[in-house]
Amino acid sequence: MSGISDYIAQQPDLAQPHLTAIYRTLQLALPAAEERISYSMPAFWEGQVLVYFGANRNFLGFYPTAAPIIEFADQLKPYQTSKGAIQFPYDQPLPVDLIQAIAQWRASHVEKRTAPKRRPKVVMSEKIAENLQTYQLRAAFDARPQYQQTDYLNWIAQAKREATQTKRLKQMLAELKAGDVYMKQPWHPRQ
Repeated sequence: MSGISDYIAQQPDLAQPHLTAIYRTLQLALPAAEERISYSMPAFWEGQVLVYFGANRNFLGFYPTAAPIIEFADQLKPYQTSKGAIQFPYDQPLPVDLIQAIAQWRASHVEKRTAPKRRPKVVMSEKIAENLQTYQLRAAFDARPQYQQTDYLNWIAQAKREATQTKRLKQMLAELKAGDVYMKQPWHPRQ
């Protein structure tokens, strides 16, 4: 059994026909979506949750977000709706064609998330490279996350005075040697 099948099996008998029907409808409407349990409800996910559904005392709750409810407002007039939810009473037939249309519309109009922005990689100066090599700390530097490498290199390069650059370089080398410090703060690499 999947997580969603387990969810359906645990619900009251009154809810199970509607839950089973919407589950099958969403499987057909969203074949590429991953099935999950999120917020203790069945969900279909493609980079983000497309729709949720869940059993309530007297109705099946369907949660496709706000935009599809606005888009399908005319077809949804017979049902109780709110900003992001639709209620399908158990004593009425489930409108599977409407649910399928809403789910497919939602999938085609979801905003694709972009990858998080990363700091541009900074070119290491010869002086820093030589010091890392001399003190055998290049591997320790390379093992640090990219943001730390970038921060160290920018921090050293942005010092106006040679003495300040040297002081910052020595601090970086000491922190790399210690292994559990980053910018004078405790740091532990993820395992």
